[in-house]
Amino acid sequence: MKRITFYLTLMAGLFAGALPCTSFADDAADTTSATSSKKSKKSKKSKKGKKAERKVGELGKKLEGITYLTANKPDFDATHYIFINSASWCGPCKAIMPKIVEQYAEMKAAGVEVILVANEPGPDAAKYLEGYNAQFAGAEPVQLNGIDIPKGQPIPNMVLMDADGKVITSGHGRMVLQWRQLTGQPVVDDGKPGAVATAIADMKFLVAKPSKKAKYYIYLHSSSTCVACKSVMPSIVKEYKKMKSKDVEIILLSHDSTEEAAKDYVKSLRTKLPTMMDADENARKLPGYTPVSGIPQAVIVDKNGNVVKQGHGNIVLEWKTLCP
Repeated sequence: MKRITFYLTLMAGLFAGALPCTSFADDAADTTSATSSKKSKKSKKSKKGKKAERKVGELGKKLEGITYLTANKPDFDATHYIFINSASWCGPCKAIMPKIVEQYAEMKAAGVEVILVANEPGPDAAKYLEGYNAQFAGAEPVQLNGIDIPKGQPIPNMVLMDADGKVITSGHGRMVLQWRQLTGQPVVDDGKPGAVATAIADMKFLVAKPSKKAKYYIYLHSSSTCVACKSVMPSIVKEYKKMKSKDVEIILLSHDSTEEAAKDYVKSLRTKLPTMMDADENARKLPGYTPVSGIPQAVIVDKNGNVVKQGHGNIVLEWKTLCP
């Protein structure tokens, strides 16, 4: 009897001692479950926050239901949208198309979306996009009803809108290349030589040699026979020394008929502006070079050839604002 009592007491003690282990495991499981639940809630909040950051605007909502010409679709949560009227039969359209295609990845990463508006039958426009390996979307005008896109204007033309469809600006299609300035993108200088410095290293100039250390370059289209050019040049020359000290360089692209005429023109300005003929094939190799239909015209680019602004030659006088 004593032995039976002893074994019963021993078994009870062992059983009681096992309970805390079971209880500890359950507590651990409860703690893990609670922690997992908190993480799950935190993860959901995080995802919800990210979703909130990618808010789809009114314009994005309209674009979601559109049938596009190719498999490419725009980001519906972009901050800006550029609609460009273009066509495969249009020479000026084809001149700027490669540059838009080249810059599109950077535009998209910055929240700027491009959509080609077909000015020809849909299948032709689709081939046009595919021929340039364009990664942005295209649509026929009928698909874009309700969106305020310029109609009846010579192509290429463009309109820039914000996420809610408010028109910011519109104009000639080459303005697409000014997307950084038009959408307020920050200019980042990594301190390294840019694409323009690399390009001009092996080029020959009629007068002087442009700086390889400039942060901005101004391609100034001008001629000794152009009255409008002569009227604005004195003011530009006056600013040139100030520009140089602020790492802004001018490259004069002469539209004169001969190299001698171009040299005499620069000599008459009493300053050594780096000069080459616009007809020189090297001029087309300048990063950011854009053909012009009249003079004086200026194209302001950063050191990598990204177009900051293009327009009448007198925009050079805005260099302090355009070249911070």
